Amino acid sequence: MPFDQTLVPWIIAAVLLVALIVVAVVLRARARRAVAAAKAAADEQDRAAREQHEALAAAHDDALARVAAERARERETLGAERQAALTEAKQARDLVAAGLKWEATSRDDIADACRQLGVDAVLLTNVVFVPVATSASSRFVAQVDHVLLSETGVMVIENKGWNGIVFDGLTPSSVFPAFAGLFDESTMTPPFALQVVKDSPTVLTVRTHLGRDAPASQVRRQAQRLSDRVQAEVGARVWFDTCVFYSHRDATVFATERDATDGGAATAIVSHRSQLAGVVRELTSRPTKKLSQARVTDLAALFASYGADVLRFGAYAQEARAQEVRAQEARVTPGTEASVTEASGTASPVTAASGTEARATEAPVASTPEATTPSAPDAQHPDQTA
Repeated sequence: MPFDQTLVPWIIAAVLLVALIVVAVVLRARARRAVAAAKAAADEQDRAAREQHEALAAAHDDALARVAAERARERETLGAERQAALTEAKQARDLVAAGLKWEATSRDDIADACRQLGVDAVLLTNVVFVPVATSASSRFVAQVDHVLLSETGVMVIENKGWNGIVFDGLTPSSVFPAFAGLFDESTMTPPFALQVVKDSPTVLTVRTHLGRDAPASQVRRQAQRLSDRVQAEVGARVWFDTCVFYSHRDATVFATERDATDGGAATAIVSHRSQLAGVVRELTSRPTKKLSQARVTDLAALFASYGADVLRFGAYAQEARAQEVRAQEARVTPGTEASVTEASGTASPVTAASGTEARATEAPVASTPEATTPSAPDAQHPDQTA
């Protein structure tokens, strides 16, 4: 049967239609895959964006938590520092208010020795300060009874207003053999002090001060604290001689002349005014000068800023009176301004006194009047007994 040529166009059309259908199916499948891939990519981007957002939110929360914790620590630290400052202010006020009364007798005795010897010196009584290198939770105010400044040496003098019979560095049996059975001397290893007080016709009270509580050890510790404080303030190390002075008029004292049990320089132990004069003479008559006059003036101004009572003798008293005269002349001269300053540049009020003595007193200013924490060790003065 012959092929019908009229079918050729229809066959071609059918082939083309099938080809178009196949191409359409392929393109549609590819389009679906492209859409699926795009959707997957979009989902992945969305997931990555969510994870990034969550990470940023977590980091933000962590940062907020750290800031909150840091602020809490800062508030706690500031609270501790504020409480420490309040405690220091109260301790300083209490010590300045009562200190001069405690040390009046010993101050007068030291001043008399300086006048009699005609020395060039400055005596500061009741020096109240905060020792360096103390934490906010354990800070305390220290008090030094007397500091004697001269160009040939400086000395911290610890006053003990103890009455009764006092043994310092000497056991009672070494003074009175009959006392051997009255006291337990096995613990009396220098430094130590023993005070026997007659409280009534039939009662004797015995007070022992051993090791760190012994007066010689106390004064050396206070001298070291004051030396550290001076170095922190002026950047120079000043070494202090030390002395324990038993000033009570009714005390009978048996003591070694010097105590060197802690090593280093010995501490002078004196009870009579003649012995005290000898210590002052030895300090102020050394052949070599350790401090300049300007340094002595600077230290006097520094300790005066701590609330200390100041007595000046010899050349220092003369200079103080000269400054006062210049200040008075400046005040009465119209159009003239003047200020009285010591060598350090710190103003110090000066009042002329009789003889070779001039006196200045300042008190520290506390920024806040209240304090709730009781005084720390060394902020009290337990040495005053009836």
